[in-house]
Amino acid sequence: MSKIPLYRASDPARLHDRRAALVLTTGSAAPPGFALVRHADAAAVAQAGGCACCRVPSGLTQVLRQLFLDRVRGAVEFETVVVVAEDDAMLAEAMSDPLVAARYGRA
Repeated sequence: MSKIPLYRASDPARLHDRRAALVLTTGSAAPPGFALVRHADAAAVAQAGGCACCRVPSGLTQVLRQLFLDRVRGAVEFETVVVVAEDDAMLAEAMSDPLVAARYGRA
């Protein structure tokens, strides 16, 4: 199985891809034209004195995990994922998750 292409965009209004899942990390409204839309707004939370494996995953990490599982189960159909984020920090944090890194590839 090949990895699902993962893109970062700062302005999804110019993108209209009916084969893409759109993940919003800000409070912005979703533009029309995407296969599905999900919201991910919480950052990862480190527990006091805890290592990286003990942190609570970010909302983006949780959404990407769930999108993959829903796709495998046939509950949703999409070919790529577009994440709306102002910078690469949130996406880099999500890609540090083993499941996300194994199933998604930065495009």
